[in-house]
Amino acid sequence: MSAATSRPAAIQPKPMPTGDKRAFLPIRRVLCPVDFSEFSRAAVDRAVALAKPFRAEITALFVLPFVFPEDAAACSGPVAPEPGVQSAVAEDLEEFLRPARDAGLELRLRVRSGDCVGHILDEARALESDLIVMGTHGRSGFERWVLGSVTDSVLRKAPCPVLAVPRMASPPGPPASPSGRIVCAVPLSVHAARTVSYALSLGRSTGSVVTLVHVWDGVGGPRVRATCEAELRRRLHAAAVAEGPTDCAVEEVVASGRAHREILRLAEARRADLIVLGSDGQGLGSTARRVLREAETPVLIVRSTPREEGP
Repeated sequence: MSAATSRPAAIQPKPMPTGDKRAFLPIRRVLCPVDFSEFSRAAVDRAVALAKPFRAEITALFVLPFVFPEDAAACSGPVAPEPGVQSAVAEDLEEFLRPARDAGLELRLRVRSGDCVGHILDEARALESDLIVMGTHGRSGFERWVLGSVTDSVLRKAPCPVLAVPRMASPPGPPASPSGRIVCAVPLSVHAARTVSYALSLGRSTGSVVTLVHVWDGVGGPRVRATCEAELRRRLHAAAVAEGPTDCAVEEVVASGRAHREILRLAEARRADLIVLGSDGQGLGSTARRVLREAETPVLIVRSTPREEGP
């Protein structure tokens, strides 16, 4: 491929509007849907770690499925669980969220019946949640939870960022640890500013080092690649400084190859505590799906376009 055909496509400039910091931090209300599994335990631990620096309140939500009676012919449809069942679940939920109580955080408990996605979205809107933290169900059940209808629907309609926490995620360290690391993938498109803004604001609030990474396909000969990478570094730096003073250490990396592989490789090399990705509000893109499927690090999905009101 000649330089004449590869250079313009690789470095075509696109505007980068500044992000809206007020739309994100500080975090005051965290919604944590749980199902009492080990995957939810990892989500609770991460929710507590993120809430502590902000003294945010945590709302734990458990959704009971409707019960189908044995004599289906005698009933027109499913019925809600008995009140005694809901009371027992509330007690279990209180114990499951003990880490939040031990951390001195304000805790709210919600037990609902019916549609899981609907209740998560309803609670997030009613509480004006700043963050939803959800556990993932590992690779065997991953498609059903993270890449299936539950989380994909939440990601498309949630009024706030969503944090997916894999079971194998390492325990969170001190919330204000200066050794914390955040890797933020930056597509350098018109929608990237909100993602960058959130990552830098979170880095400033938690004392973490933020690595901004842009991955491109790396086409062309050595001279074309060098020219393109220099331009991409310039634009990546412009995306960072557009947010103003960050008060946290920022690293800028341009990599070439398959986007999800480079993001995961960098997160492992930096021993990242968090990966931040953007979503266009239409569901998970191919890169986000692959990162979520393989990541051993919590992945935060930030809606890159303002949310429209409505269901």
